[in-house]
Amino acid sequence: MTTTTMTAEKSKPQVVILLKLFLCSLLGIVFFLMPIHYDGTWTILMGILTNLINKSIGDNMAFFTLPMFIISSLISLVYYLLPSKAAKKLPFSNYLIASHWAWVVLSSLGGIVSTMLLFNLGPEWIIGKDTGITAYIDVAGAIYLIIGLGCLFLPFLTDYGLLDFIGTLMRPYFRKLFNLPGRSTVDTLASWVGSSSIAVLMTSYQYERGYYTARESAALATSFSVVSLPFVLLTSQVAGLSEYFFQLYGSMAFICVLCAIIIPKLPPLNRIPDEYYPPVGKQLFEEAQGEHSSFSWACKKSYDVASKSSNPLLALKKGAGSMLDIFIMMMPAAMTIEFLALVLYYHTPIFQTLTYPFVYLLTWMQVPEATSAAPGLIIGLLDQFVPAIIAGERESLLTRFVLAGLSVTQLIFFAETALLIMRSKIPISVMNLIAVFCIRTVIALPILVIIGHWLF
Repeated sequence: MTTTTMTAEKSKPQVVILLKLFLCSLLGIVFFLMPIHYDGTWTILMGILTNLINKSIGDNMAFFTLPMFIISSLISLVYYLLPSKAAKKLPFSNYLIASHWAWVVLSSLGGIVSTMLLFNLGPEWIIGKDTGITAYIDVAGAIYLIIGLGCLFLPFLTDYGLLDFIGTLMRPYFRKLFNLPGRSTVDTLASWVGSSSIAVLMTSYQYERGYYTARESAALATSFSVVSLPFVLLTSQVAGLSEYFFQLYGSMAFICVLCAIIIPKLPPLNRIPDEYYPPVGKQLFEEAQGEHSSFSWACKKSYDVASKSSNPLLALKKGAGSMLDIFIMMMPAAMTIEFLALVLYYHTPIFQTLTYPFVYLLTWMQVPEATSAAPGLIIGLLDQFVPAIIAGERESLLTRFVLAGLSVTQLIFFAETALLIMRSKIPISVMNLIAVFCIRTVIALPILVIIGHWLF
């Protein structure tokens, strides 16, 4: 064997590793993070693909979402009712066995309502445009596409060294400002240009691999998984504030950064232990060691991660498993919560009754239409889109601005992000999530009112 042949054999693994490092990470960047000017607006590749698929499905979205909810409800019911030993022998049992009976109840209710919608049977308050159609067809279709594509391609953003390279370089700045690892920069970018659900999935995934502590994961999931720029644009349109998009987005950015600095330092988040996920322990080493500079250490860490990463086909398979978990176990419960929120708002006085004391607060703040606007202060806990809908029905620009801003900055809503957090291994309770929602509202509301009075 010649020297040249021996050298080629030795260098081949290194070439493969470098190709995985650069090409797979590049795919993740292009898919999730790179702004693209398309069809007269700025978006990302994931947004383009979801829009194209959405347009190709068109008015037939119901024939995709409704059977999915029906099948999901049956699967979750079967897996839950079977004896534990028998259920664990079924395919994908790790993903499809519900952790709590409440998931099964919500999923089953979703299956029932979806069946009624599919056959157009039932009262208007269930199958009407404002309730069942909005929750189980319109909103569900968009979320299915975003989360489905996101889960499939997320490993390319997280598993091939990109986070380790950026995290090492950004560590001093994120540690000083937010007391978080530098790699969380990419989580933040993914949510600001992609979607909050993708950022929660990424944070959960990183926690389970030993790159974030429980405290860091909770802070990222509740304070950094902000809604995306496209959603802010959609919110401004629904709320009738298209011409004030930049003012709304600027206010949102300021409030979200302020909350990200303050809230993790307060209870309940500061009481969550600073410990890594026990089964894997600490896997994060962003500090430069030996004679390495920050840049050379960043290169070394990214190369080491890429050398241990799986091939792209296995990455897609792993993403498909995560997608299965979200589609069958999370989505039916999430959309049922949104459905219930819409029913309660449009067909009962419960939110008006619960928020009656806030009428006096909004009146004191000189916010017009205080009585009709008050439900928008708390209904965002169930679904973030409902406050924007309420805003669009108001006449006052100030009131629209405040409600639309809250729908963007409250972040914790049980129709999506809160359920994703609860489905993850991050140790944060329902009461903790509600507490964070309340704290964010207390911080955001007066700031939005002040900015609103200044603008209008």
